[in-house]
Amino acid sequence: MSLPPLPFSDDELATAFDGRSLVTPPLGRGSYKAAFLADDGSGSVVKVLTEPLPADVDGTDVDASLLPERFAREIRAMQSANCPYLGAISSEPRAVQIGAARYVTYEEPFYGGGTLAERLKAAALSSDEAETLVVELLFAVHELWKVRIVHRDIKPGNIVFDGTGRSVLIDPGISLHVDLDDLTESSHISPMTLGFSAPEQHEARRYAQIDFRTDHFLVGIVGFLSVTGAHPILTIGMDRNAFIAKLLSFDRVDVSSLPCREELKIVIGRLLAPKPNRRFRSTLEPLEVLGAI
Repeated sequence: MSLPPLPFSDDELATAFDGRSLVTPPLGRGSYKAAFLADDGSGSVVKVLTEPLPADVDGTDVDASLLPERFAREIRAMQSANCPYLGAISSEPRAVQIGAARYVTYEEPFYGGGTLAERLKAAALSSDEAETLVVELLFAVHELWKVRIVHRDIKPGNIVFDGTGRSVLIDPGISLHVDLDDLTESSHISPMTLGFSAPEQHEARRYAQIDFRTDHFLVGIVGFLSVTGAHPILTIGMDRNAFIAKLLSFDRVDVSSLPCREELKIVIGRLLAPKPNRRFRSTLEPLEVLGAI
């Protein structure tokens, strides 16, 4: 489904951010925000919520009560990030006049190394590169779980690389904050990206065991895909219903022929266990198996 035009013009955006030289069209566009590269040497991406603030809001301070709850949680996740493998916020949300209305904006670092999705279009990673990626993602999951957050959307398009080649997990827009009220009705399934989802994300929320082990399953998919170039469950020509049926019924993923060292095979195999209680019991256990800690 195509998105509607932005509610402000390029000229209005340029005037609002005079001196920042925001590049248009946007780097990316979602259902409620747009991202613009700041071509001013700052190394920043300026993100703008595309829903205007109420007309009676003035000043630059943003009251948290005015923010959409899912966006507020996304910001909280980035503010909580204390890890080089997690995308962080570099400028707190503020209100900016753009054209006839005020919008919430904030800034994130720009990661110039592209996404994992782009890299995998060319070829699978080497075994060493894939293992490094898995280790970095496991550290990211560990840090998120320390503040009781489950990312729920770990996929190649949400993994970028910084100037040193280090991977960074971004976009916690559908993250689950375990200690806060769930935004999803208990009878509904969890938000997800279909091909990068764990079996429990397809269960009604009241029954689903969603915690760090859900993120571990997604890391397993990414790790398998990175080292082989193929998805461990989804096959060419498989439709949505067939994928879900297989995801909810498979017993194990064969990792015996993965072109990597034995420890990484063991980790990927455990991460991809169909039931959470067959995966690792802690966020540090797979890192110990890989000798990363």
